[in-house]
Amino acid sequence: MKNLFKVFGIAAFITVIGFAMTACGGGGGYKKSGLSTDGFFGALPGLYADYNIADDVIREKYKAAKEKAEQKRDIKAYQKAEEQFEKSLDEISTKLETDVSAEWAKLAGKDVPFTTSSNFREFKVNSLKISEDGHLALSASDVRKNMMGVTSFKFKAIAKDGSVIIDYVGYGSDKIHISQAIWSNPEEFVNFEKIEFSNYE
Repeated sequence: MKNLFKVFGIAAFITVIGFAMTACGGGGGYKKSGLSTDGFFGALPGLYADYNIADDVIREKYKAAKEKAEQKRDIKAYQKAEEQFEKSLDEISTKLETDVSAEWAKLAGKDVPFTTSSNFREFKVNSLKISEDGHLALSASDVRKNMMGVTSFKFKAIAKDGSVIIDYVGYGSDKIHISQAIWSNPEEFVNFEKIEFSNYE
C-alpha cells in the first residue's frame, strides 16, 4: 500500500487512518506509536507512524468482516460493512485533514539544515525551508541543466547519529518532495538532522 501513497497524498493518508480509528472504536481507540514530537518535523512522524499501525488494524478487521459476511452469504452485513466504512471516512477525514495541514503550516518557513558535497556543482543552495504543502522549498542560483534542460541531483536525509535515512534523486531546483519519505520512515525522521546534497552521476 505504501507505493500507492503519493508524495502529497495527505487526503489518502487521512482517508485510511480515519477508517482505522472508527474500526477500533473511534476517537483514537487504537494503539498509538508514541513517537516523540520534539524532533525537527514535530508531530508529523507520529501521525504517519500512527497511520502505519492503523493500516494493519483496518486490514485485519475489514478482512474479517467481509469473510464473515461472505461465509454467511449475508449481503446486508456485507453492505453494512461497506456503508460503515464510508460513513467513518466522512466523519473522521475532516478533523484529520485539519490536523495534518495545521502541522505543516506550523512548520512552514522553518529553515532546514543542509550541507553540500565538496564537489557539488548542480547549483548553489541559497536556502532550504519547509513549505506548508508538504515539501522543502529550495532557493538556488547558478543552476546547471543537462542537454534535456533538466537539473538533477542527489540528496540524503541524515539522522543525528550520521546514518542515512533516505537517499533520493531530485529534479529541478525549486523543491524537494519530503512527505512521502517521512511517511515511509517515521521512526527515523524523528531523529532527522539535515539534508545533504551531492551530484547525480
